[in-house]
Amino acid sequence: MSLSTFFEKAKTLPKQRLVVVAPEDEFVLSAVKKAKDVELVTPILIGNKNAIIDKLTCLEERADQYQIIDANPEEVAELAVKMIKEGNADILMKGLIDTRTLLKAVVNSEKGIKAQKLLSHIAVFSFPSEKYIIASDCAMNINPGIEEKKGIIENAAEFAQRIGIKHPKIALISATEKPNPKLGSSMDAVELTRFYKSEENFLLEGPFALDNIFSSVSREHKNIESKVAESTDILIFPNLDSGNVFYKSAVFLGHAQAAGLIVGAKAPIVLTSRADSEKSKLNSIVLAMVYNYGLQNTSY
Repeated sequence: MSLSTFFEKAKTLPKQRLVVVAPEDEFVLSAVKKAKDVELVTPILIGNKNAIIDKLTCLEERADQYQIIDANPEEVAELAVKMIKEGNADILMKGLIDTRTLLKAVVNSEKGIKAQKLLSHIAVFSFPSEKYIIASDCAMNINPGIEEKKGIIENAAEFAQRIGIKHPKIALISATEKPNPKLGSSMDAVELTRFYKSEENFLLEGPFALDNIFSSVSREHKNIESKVAESTDILIFPNLDSGNVFYKSAVFLGHAQAAGLIVGAKAPIVLTSRADSEKSKLNSIVLAMVYNYGLQNTSY
């Protein structure tokens, strides 16, 4: 199964309202345009109206086909979050705004939309082999401790369930599959495996080195017998450094298609890097639609 599967699924769903914060970026607007053209989303653009219209003109788009809300840089995030909170939009998307500024509005104790104890980044990669895999956290939580890792794991498990993986298999990644007191990530993996041993909604094990997940030869050579390692759905990285390196290696060396979201809020947040392609941004919109529909309409 690949990311294209989510595109086909999204076409069967009700149209969702996508509010874009500071969309004065040609790649962002081009991805939004494509989602609009196939009637996946109704775009709501919040930012500098004149700059937005200029960018739409460059794309040969008519401004009257979009809802545009003129706002200054200090208020765009708050206005977009308010639309989600009041039920006037379904998906939040980051444009030309600093991630920290956007997330500050999201987690505001009075006006924000935080729903879980932790926000975390979810990435989905579709490799040329057509296999897709979920990874977290590749772009947000820098050096999570045990409690933060629990939040990341639980967010990722819920995400997987909402997109159709009812009992996800989760691998805790380290530099080695053998616990080493000098390697904190391996010891965290041992503790987390023990903590979730009786979990009924997902199966979690670790530590695993990355080759254990992707190479049957590695598993055979190292005598690793594990249902998780043999068919992993979710990779949990020990910190942002390792997750981010994997993300960029997968895309630029492994030729993977990618999509990225922030989860843990009342609605999915499409969050991609400026360096990400237009295709990646469109993939992320589509993934947000499928996840959001599952979030609103399924329970496990």
